[in-house]
Amino acid sequence: MRSRLALVPALALVAATGCAEREPGAVIERDSAGVRVVESRAPAWPPGTEWRVNPEPVFRLGGAEAESSSSFFRILDVALLARGEVIVVDGGTAEVRRYDAGGGHLWSTGGRGEGPGEFRSPRYLGRREDGGFLIWDRALSRVSTMGPSGELLGTERRSGPDGSPLVAFGLFDDGYWLVALPVVIQATEPGITWTDSVELARYDPALDGLVRLTAVLGQRWLWTGQSMLPVPFSPRPLRAIVGNRVAVASGSVPEVSVHDPDGSLAARYRIAREREPVTESDVAQVIESLVELGQGSAPVWRQWRDEMEVPSHEPAFDRLLADGSGNLWARRFTADPLSREPPSWDLFDSAGAWLGVVATPSGMTVTGIRDGLVAGVYRDELGVEHVSVHRLATDPR
Repeated sequence: MRSRLALVPALALVAATGCAEREPGAVIERDSAGVRVVESRAPAWPPGTEWRVNPEPVFRLGGAEAESSSSFFRILDVALLARGEVIVVDGGTAEVRRYDAGGGHLWSTGGRGEGPGEFRSPRYLGRREDGGFLIWDRALSRVSTMGPSGELLGTERRSGPDGSPLVAFGLFDDGYWLVALPVVIQATEPGITWTDSVELARYDPALDGLVRLTAVLGQRWLWTGQSMLPVPFSPRPLRAIVGNRVAVASGSVPEVSVHDPDGSLAARYRIAREREPVTESDVAQVIESLVELGQGSAPVWRQWRDEMEVPSHEPAFDRLLADGSGNLWARRFTADPLSREPPSWDLFDSAGAWLGVVATPSGMTVTGIRDGLVAGVYRDELGVEHVSVHRLATDPR
């Protein structure tokens, strides 16, 4: 057994100070078959030194009075760039838009279709070293490269080495892609349940090669014979790129696993806290929210609810992000998808120690954290989508 804390200096100065004052034994690190296991029993931040997200946005785009260049419907992605610029992927128009650090519109590109420079289901993949933007279209299994001003530089279809489909999520520091190899399950008889299993891999776009990393268990489903119903409280397969590693999480244990580029398990980061049990009233509340969101009708849920094996405990997390400085942000699971409560995030430093909890603004789904900024999709009380960027305060003063 040994203790060690090595923090990335960019955003970790406050955390480093707090760690020195932490109670003895708050973090236990040990090796298990070559795997670092870091278990935190108390937050590293002393009271009053926690990081905070300013509820007032640096800028917010969208709304009924917005111009067409800043009006959104079904935002698919919001990504932070250097110097506070933002890339937004709008699903309603199938456009990719770029904004400056003050929210000023720089350019839009794309549009719905299947021709060069058009998209059906676009996602922001990342930025190349030469400044080009990579946009992945899941529906068309292709990547489009846009120049710094939004001009189309090239379009290319991509698949696995054996021709199998790929789903691309983002870029590692060395230019490899993080991809998923979809698992196709054919449900034939009503009442069949199954669990999504997402197999992650590193994809080399130059050599068209794959390095398999790990499989992550995810959402459980029930087939009614006409539609799929999500089993309440089943976990989501979470992943985040950390340099050239991938971090994953799933299930009711508050733990994040980190895998090296060759797929080997390098570390587990844990928080020593009790798991949250699931009650009958919890299940009823979630089903009520799912019906309101249009995921199955109330009569269908009443018919099939008893056929579902609902997990006994809540998932620990429902979102996982990396902030570019080696820190991992794991959003605590929220049962009610319509909740307006400010989400809470457990923050792990680059060595795996639990720093503490950070709250993000109510109504906001955070999609990017970088250089002291937090960006994402804000929905007002009427459900209207906005792009919102907030400042992250790391100075306790």
